Amino acid sequence: MLKVTFLRLFPLCFFICAMTAFADTVYLENGEKMKGVIVEEYHDRVVISTHEGEKSILKKDIHTISYDLVEQNLVVLGDSYADRNKHGEAYFYYKKAVKINPKYKIARDKMNFTAGQAFRQSQKEKRDAVKRRQEIEDSSRPLPYEEKDFKKELEQKIGIIIAEEGDSVKIINVTDDSAADDAGLRPGDTLISAWGRFTDYMSKENVSRLLLESLGEIKIDIQRDVVLKKESPAAIFYKDIIGGKLDMLRDGLTIVDLKEGSPGQEAGLSKDDLIIAINGASTRYMPLSDAIKIIENKKTGAIKFTVRRDATIWRK
Repeated sequence: MLKVTFLRLFPLCFFICAMTAFADTVYLENGEKMKGVIVEEYHDRVVISTHEGEKSILKKDIHTISYDLVEQNLVVLGDSYADRNKHGEAYFYYKKAVKINPKYKIARDKMNFTAGQAFRQSQKEKRDAVKRRQEIEDSSRPLPYEEKDFKKELEQKIGIIIAEEGDSVKIINVTDDSAADDAGLRPGDTLISAWGRFTDYMSKENVSRLLLESLGEIKIDIQRDVVLKKESPAAIFYKDIIGGKLDMLRDGLTIVDLKEGSPGQEAGLSKDDLIIAINGASTRYMPLSDAIKIIENKKTGAIKFTVRRDATIWRK
């Protein structure tokens, strides 16, 4: 089975068009097929949005997945090679996907990650070739990180402690002046993905492996709650309330502009944040006008924004 990890958070206005313009197809092992838009994919399941609503399908029940966009199918091919540790071939397909769609973040992150893996693989092959001339390699040698203390290594090299919380992995501590601290990570952040791979439903050990495989930069996505307290008397229009502008882009409700020193920035919002929920209400299929109403109709008190953002950790 070809696998791909891809996150799409489509607003309703885009989804209606997507049902005709985009036709992701999931072919099941029992011979049935399901058409719609795959909005989330984890290592063991996918979530597909159809006219009948969202449905979660375990990958063990899936034969193949066909995506409408060429670049997505190229990532599928890249993933199939990456899963077999053929990093050079994987890099080739990720690079082709990026060439077709330079804004395709998942493909770009995977291309950069695989480039480093391919280089290390080639170096290892050279060392192994020299070693084979001297002795037969011991096949019982443990895999990388097998005997390592993940908690200690994450603290030392990145500066975080993680824990499983339900199906997710949360950051429960960030060391001052560490690489994670420099990247803006905070205790309470949920780790959504690393190098384009969703971390939900992964064990913290596998998430640790994914974070520790990179020698330099680590591309991740995190989710956090940001609470904006409305002043009294409160501003009337949402642009004055947050001090910026929202727009419904391809990935969903996004902060496209945020003024320096604005209430939103002071609360912890950032430009390019993807707003997943407002006061607990999901924005996935929410029109922009409805999102604005929620913000403007909250006369006093606080507004809770659940946001996702990119972060880059530079290991020290």
